[in-house]
Amino acid sequence: MSAGTSLEPRLGLAPGALRPLRVTSPAPVGAWEQVLASASNALPSQTPTWLRCVCTVEGYEDVSRLYETADGRRLVLPLVRRPGLGPILATDFGLPIGWGPGGLVCDGGELRPEDVRMVVGDLAQRYVLSTMIRPDPATAGTWEAAVPASVLREERMTQTVVLDGGLDEVWRKRFRSDTRNRIRRAERAGVHVECDDEGRLVPVFQQLYHQSVDRWARRERLPLPLARRLSARREPNRKLPTVAAMLGPRCRIYVAYHEGQPVAAIVVLRAATTAMYWRGAMLEKLAGPVYANYLLHKTAIADAIEAGCATYNMGDSARVSSLALFKSRFGAVSQDYASYRIERLPITPLARRVRVGVRRILALRPVRG
Repeated sequence: MSAGTSLEPRLGLAPGALRPLRVTSPAPVGAWEQVLASASNALPSQTPTWLRCVCTVEGYEDVSRLYETADGRRLVLPLVRRPGLGPILATDFGLPIGWGPGGLVCDGGELRPEDVRMVVGDLAQRYVLSTMIRPDPATAGTWEAAVPASVLREERMTQTVVLDGGLDEVWRKRFRSDTRNRIRRAERAGVHVECDDEGRLVPVFQQLYHQSVDRWARRERLPLPLARRLSARREPNRKLPTVAAMLGPRCRIYVAYHEGQPVAAIVVLRAATTAMYWRGAMLEKLAGPVYANYLLHKTAIADAIEAGCATYNMGDSARVSSLALFKSRFGAVSQDYASYRIERLPITPLARRVRVGVRRILALRPVRG
């Protein structure tokens, strides 16, 4: 299959599925939007606009797939690929690191185990070297029940605040008492939050982010030029401006100010009924003592509730970490899930063995001196 538009009629049985299968790649935007219109629980990172952001910023090409089943249902799998390699040497990403979950979005928003079996079977039949899928954590149980044990998994954990009941319910019953106190202390300290959905605050966020990188370099004792290069690879300067321009009001930047100075900022993305905390930056010595990040997330959560969102996804965290603890203070519920790697050749196991072998060799080297 080329990366350009192609139609792959496949009338046969995918493993574990009893229905014929028709695949169009890239997924037509019109059909994708129709599926989204019936799936109000889709994430901001499962839209065609988001995929265009990924391709524009990172230089990937769109190899998304539209699945049509025998009973008329449609499913879309967001996928991207580095151009020029051809499928035999390519790795498809759904989605790349730093771009949130992908996975399947389907008519009606109800993902079934047979849908996952059908899609995994289709992906396994291709000539693509490797396919990496990071699904919506809310569908973790469906994926885990349907993906064969032979498929490689990477265990993950995300945290989400459920917003039903309105702001008063969330404030009283989900925010912890110490969280409410810290929000009040931020307000008493004079912290105020400004929100922008037109890109005006992009430069403010970028400046805070670059200062955060410098702080991280000092803490990790990394040379500053190296830290900045690593940061630029993962978060190029064009990333946020591109996303803000392409998503418009669905990309909201919140900046916390104290004594006239920006001290912390977050970026929150929205879809129909889901909000997703995507990026954050702060001046720790200034933001920490006045609890600026607490007021930022409280403001973003209140806005999401007012906009009709049912969930506020706070993203992945290490299971035992200060970040996971911070998110739990807002009532964020932990959800275990996995990302999946479907490989034509056993690349990942071989790479792991090589890394282990290198570490053993280095450990056996004699110490000189």
